Amino acid sequence: MVARHGRALAEIGIVSALGIVATTAFQIITIRGLGPSSYGLLAAALALINVAAIGSSALRNSVAVTTAETLHSGLAPAATGRRRLDGSFIEALVLGGLGTLGVFALSSTLAAPGALGLVTVLLTAAAMIPNFLFARAQGRLQGAGDSRAVVWWSTGAQVAQAVLALIAVLLSAQSSAILAILVLTALAGAIGASLQARREAVPLTGRPFTVNSTVVLLLTIGFAWLTNADVVFVRSGTPQEVAGAYAAAAVLIKTTLIVPATFSLYLLPRFVRSRGNAALTNLGVTVILVITALTGVAMFVIVAVAGDWIVGLLFGSHYALTGQIVVGFAIAWLPWALAQGILVRITAAASRVALAVFALATLAQWAAASLTLPDIDAWLVANGVIGLFVFLSLYAIHWVLLRRHRTVEPAGTAEGEPGRP
Repeated sequence: MVARHGRALAEIGIVSALGIVATTAFQIITIRGLGPSSYGLLAAALALINVAAIGSSALRNSVAVTTAETLHSGLAPAATGRRRLDGSFIEALVLGGLGTLGVFALSSTLAAPGALGLVTVLLTAAAMIPNFLFARAQGRLQGAGDSRAVVWWSTGAQVAQAVLALIAVLLSAQSSAILAILVLTALAGAIGASLQARREAVPLTGRPFTVNSTVVLLLTIGFAWLTNADVVFVRSGTPQEVAGAYAAAAVLIKTTLIVPATFSLYLLPRFVRSRGNAALTNLGVTVILVITALTGVAMFVIVAVAGDWIVGLLFGSHYALTGQIVVGFAIAWLPWALAQGILVRITAAASRVALAVFALATLAQWAAASLTLPDIDAWLVANGVIGLFVFLSLYAIHWVLLRRHRTVEPAGTAEGEPGRP
C-alpha cells in the first residue's frame, strides 16, 4: 500500500511539473510571438482571467471538502429519480457570472483599436463561466479521492493551451486567437471533467454560499486581484510598449508565488485541522515565510546579476526595457510573495478582518496608480509599500489568532467555526 501511495504521489508530482512547464511555455510563446504591443493587450486580459482562476481554485477546494464530507458521513442523497438542488453548481454559475460582469465593467482596460477591442472583451468574458464549471468538476473529483484525475485534467488543459498557442503564433494570429484557445480549453475541460465526476463522485445537495465558504472565496479572489491588478493598471496608464515590457517582467518575477502556492496545497487542510494547536500552526507559517523569503532574495540576486541576459534569452530583443524593470520589480514583489505565504493560514481561519485589509489595499493600489503612472519606478515603490502593509497586517492577524488559541482551550472553538479575526 505504501508503494502504491508513493507511485501515486510521484505521478502527481511529475504531471504537476509538466503543467508548470506548459504554462511557462505558453507565456514565452505568446510574449515572443506577439511582441510588446499585442502582448500588453493580451496580458491585461490574462490578468482578469487569472483573478477568476484564483477564485475558481477556491471554489474547487470548497467543493472538494463538501464532497469528501458527504462521502465520509454516508449522507449521500439516495437515488429517488428526483433532481435536487446542487449548491456547487449554483456557486459556479454565480461566481462565473460575476466574473463576466467584472470583465465588462473593466472593459476600458482592454481597449484596442477597431473590432479587436470588442472581440478581446467578449472572449475574456466568455472564459469566466467555463473556468468555474471546470473548477467545480475538479473539486468533485478531488473530494472523491481521485487527485490524479484533477492533476491530469489541469495539466492537460495547460499543455493544450501551449501547443495551440504555438500553432496560432506560427500562423501569425492576433491576441484574440490566444484568448479563443483559452475559452475552448476551458469548455473542453469543464465538459470532460464533469462527465468523469458524474461517474465517480456523489451528487451534492448542500446550500450554496455558507458564511465560511463565502469568506474564503472573497479572501482568495481579493488577494488574486491585488497581485494581478498591477498589470491592468500599467496597461491603462502607460504606452503599449511599456505595458508589454512590464507584463513580461511580471511573468518572470511572479514565479516566486509558486513556492507559497505549492505549500498551500498541503498545509491548508492541516491548518484547518490544527486550529487549536498554536505551536504547530506557527511552525508551518514560519517554514513557509522563511522559504518564500529565501526564494525572493534568490530571485533578486539572479536578476540583478543576469537580468538582461535572462530577459533576452526568454523573451527576445524586443523586450530590452524589461531588463531595466526586473530588478526593481523583484524588490517590490517580495512582500507580496510573503503575504501569499501567510494567506493560507488566514484562509484556514476564514478571517473577516483580512477582508477589510484587502479592501484598503485595493483602494490604495487604485490611488497609487492614479498618482504615479506612467512613472514605472514610482509605481513599483508604491506597490511594494502596499504589499508590505498587506503582509504585516496578515501577520498581525496571525499573531492575534495564536494568542487566542494559547489562552483558550482547544475545545472552546467549535468545529467548522474558526476563531477570528
